[in-house]
Amino acid sequence: MNKLTFRERFQKRMIYQQNLKIFTISNIFMALAFGFFTPFYFIFINNFGGSLENFGISVGLVIFSGSFVYLFAGKYSDKYGQKPFLIFTGFASAVIVFLYTIINSLLQLYFLQIFSGLVAGIFKISETAYLGNNTKTLTRGKNVGKYFALVGFVEAVAIFGGGFLIGLYGFKFVFYIISGIFLIATGIMFKLKK
Repeated sequence: MNKLTFRERFQKRMIYQQNLKIFTISNIFMALAFGFFTPFYFIFINNFGGSLENFGISVGLVIFSGSFVYLFAGKYSDKYGQKPFLIFTGFASAVIVFLYTIINSLLQLYFLQIFSGLVAGIFKISETAYLGNNTKTLTRGKNVGKYFALVGFVEAVAIFGGGFLIGLYGFKFVFYIISGIFLIATGIMFKLKK
């Protein structure tokens, strides 16, 4: 096996650093969308389902389907790379949020919850693997910590603001905005390099 020259190692490291910046920016937008969506999505589901039992089933379906897909997502993201899975989950998230505004039955909600769990599971595994692949071993903890600090801060701010937006404009309007934010985040992901 040929050893990389200093220049090749430097170029590779620069690509990793650029990828990490692009990935972080994209996921800041994702965090913004999740912050607007997640807490109020539970209220939306509870109102839609009409009972605590239905609420429990709908949330349980997300976690169950997400757990089911972890092994497959991990295996195939190693094989094909994380970028296609990250792009797929970004587009799928935009579609899912939009579909919440047009469903009109409990059965449709359950199917949407299953799909949502599958997408969330694929994203979680791909996100973790991508961070591992694009951070140096010696500074991995620092870089991953910085990534989650930024993403977490943006998500928290979005949660604070989400209640005001939904109070002013209602679920549907805010869900349309969230869907658009997911599309922006996904568009940024296309800039990731091998």
